[in-house]
Amino acid sequence: MRRSVVLLALVGLVASFALLPGVVAAETLVGGSVQVGPEETVGDTSAAGATVVVEGTVDGDLRVYGGSVRIAEGGEVTGIVRAYGGSVAIDGSVGGNVLAYGGSVRVGETAAVGRSFGAVAGDVTLSGRVGGDASAIAGSVTLAETATVEGNLNHFGDLEDRGGTVEGAIQDGRDLALGPPTEILAAVVSAAFLIGDILLGLVLLRVAPRFADSATETARTEPVYTVGVGLAAAIGSLLAVVVLAVTVVGLPLAVGVLLSVLVLGWVARVYGQYVVGAVVLSYTEYGSRSLALLVGVFGVTLLGLVPYVGALVSVIVFGVGAGVVVLGLSSLRRLASQRRGGLADI
Repeated sequence: MRRSVVLLALVGLVASFALLPGVVAAETLVGGSVQVGPEETVGDTSAAGATVVVEGTVDGDLRVYGGSVRIAEGGEVTGIVRAYGGSVAIDGSVGGNVLAYGGSVRVGETAAVGRSFGAVAGDVTLSGRVGGDASAIAGSVTLAETATVEGNLNHFGDLEDRGGTVEGAIQDGRDLALGPPTEILAAVVSAAFLIGDILLGLVLLRVAPRFADSATETARTEPVYTVGVGLAAAIGSLLAVVVLAVTVVGLPLAVGVLLSVLVLGWVARVYGQYVVGAVVLSYTEYGSRSLALLVGVFGVTLLGLVPYVGALVSVIVFGVGAGVVVLGLSSLRRLASQRRGGLADI
């Protein structure tokens, strides 16, 4: 909600500046109090940091920056009213649009806005007539009984409808679907992970089928030890990343280590799922490695949806995978060391 409000406020602010004429013959006033008397008529008027009261006529646009605006009953602005900051109270008539960004914005019972109305404020009250759409982003929006909106009423905030007339639709911006439902996004992400695990598993089985068989045997014969080694390795790797990251020199190295840990963690999860599938298939007459991978991936994914149990299963499966990866790398290191020793003896 807060992000939507800020985004729409910024968009509206940029759009309102875009409507500013390139060259105008305007009177610019700074500070103090600016008053257009009942019998007075002025042209385009801009004010900064001032309180502007219009009891007469502004024949053109009125722009106020960092001040408050009051268009009294009988007062008129023939063009567009743009107010940034402070409060805005309209009891007279505005021929064009009203764009207000302030703490409190009110369109009184005697007010008439010729075209659209837009406001970003703490609270907005509509009691008069708006000739086009009315859009309000506010903590509270009040539609009084005397209000008439000839277009749509779009509000982002709590609406208090006291029986005013809206000829178009009343739309709550919080109900608008600005993106796909979260359920669909979750399903897409889950499917992507599922497909990714299967593809990586097929590659691993193709490259090192014997290692997959050895991993299954290790996890079956020493399950507790395997899980313990895997979780200890994962925790140690994360601690190493943290220690490296706290130093300026070690920060680039920490990033590299973290990326390596993430890749190996993915490999470990896939091996863990494969081992689960292989163990399950060992009680049947089927012995395909690819089938074991599919059974493990889908089985672990489904169990992961179960509250509490799913989290525990995920941790154990990851521990199994990480354990077999660590033990496998350790075996490869010992084998390489023995070969180097043998060559040295020659």
